[in-house]
Amino acid sequence: MVPLINSTLGPRFQTVLASAWISKRAAAKYVQEYVKQIKNERKQDGNKRDPIAFAPPIQVQVLDIAEGNSYEALDAINGGEDSLFHARIKQNLVYGVSDGVGGWNESGIDPSVFSRSLTAYSATAAEHSFLLHDSDEADPKDIMRRAFAAMRHDNIPAYGSATELVMSLSLATGKLRTAQLGDSTYVVLDQKQKAQFVSTEQQHRFNMPYQLTIPPIEDGPDPVKPAPESEDSENAQFFRPRPVDEDAEMSLKLRKEIDEDNFTDLSTVGFDTPYDAREGSHLLKHNNVVIAATDGLFDNVHVDEVEKLAERFMQAIEKVRGLRNSKPANGSSQPNADANDLFGGLAYSIAAQAVANYIQHDLRSPFAERAKAAGYSFTGGKPDDVTVMLTWIKDTAKIQAEQKIVELNAKL
Repeated sequence: MVPLINSTLGPRFQTVLASAWISKRAAAKYVQEYVKQIKNERKQDGNKRDPIAFAPPIQVQVLDIAEGNSYEALDAINGGEDSLFHARIKQNLVYGVSDGVGGWNESGIDPSVFSRSLTAYSATAAEHSFLLHDSDEADPKDIMRRAFAAMRHDNIPAYGSATELVMSLSLATGKLRTAQLGDSTYVVLDQKQKAQFVSTEQQHRFNMPYQLTIPPIEDGPDPVKPAPESEDSENAQFFRPRPVDEDAEMSLKLRKEIDEDNFTDLSTVGFDTPYDAREGSHLLKHNNVVIAATDGLFDNVHVDEVEKLAERFMQAIEKVRGLRNSKPANGSSQPNADANDLFGGLAYSIAAQAVANYIQHDLRSPFAERAKAAGYSFTGGKPDDVTVMLTWIKDTAKIQAEQKIVELNAKL
């Protein structure tokens, strides 16, 4: 007799997703006030006081993605010219970042509209992926393709260019699939917080990344103009896909156009397309951490700096969960919640390190090193929007076993 398989079993893996972002404009405003405050305190008290903490206003979101937990997708952020998204489809978490190309400002086009619209369309494309079984894997390159094609055929004034990194994590198998177009990159850390994989930038030449582009058309809608320097452009508008049931006939027509779009009009004149995206695949294990980011991070922060921050925070997480002593640190009654908060702190600290580095004029930054290798003279960091997304992969069975060990140790 063939044994019955319980199809209601949840996914083997769960994950904590921590996102952190700050726009270049918000960071510059904070740094200006921070420097002024330091100068004022030195005038008043000399060097007697403790140093003022460097705490830029970085926004952070932490989600514990596990069977039974509530979840709400996010399709765009107020991150300057950066944006991000995350969405669920069956047993997959699909997420990614996009960076609008700032050069479009000179043409009177707001780059943030394109990047935010791209992530919004990507979130929708992810949620509408056709997967037959719960354990089927979402295809990040196809999601990028359908999102970009939908933007092209939706008659929206989202002109400009952007890089994009789309990632799909299967909670059924632990496989991470990636599609990278441009200089938004990612790092996979092993269980000891050492880099086991570092993706490289996809560039045509120095500081010229691959990018998706929708050029303005002569008779098309007027583009959204950049916000004045006196205003914060973080409230700039963007576009979402129209609801599928808004117009059934139009939806069918649009779906057909998306499926048939092979972007030959772009590729024949030298523009990049989703087909140029570099694909990757990684089989993740318990306690792997993946860091995905726009170039604002890895232009300014070396991988070994990220490793050191991750090691410090993950050790603190083990301690608060009771894995490094006989009971959770400080007698915590909610070690998992405290651990998730610490993981959010890691995302914040990585983004803050990027800001702290790019204001140093004599820093030997990764961007400065690449500039030198390309024959340019450049020192210091590169001010930019910074957006990071961290995933902490956990094997559900191992988490349950670790919890039992903690409980037993607490009784001894």
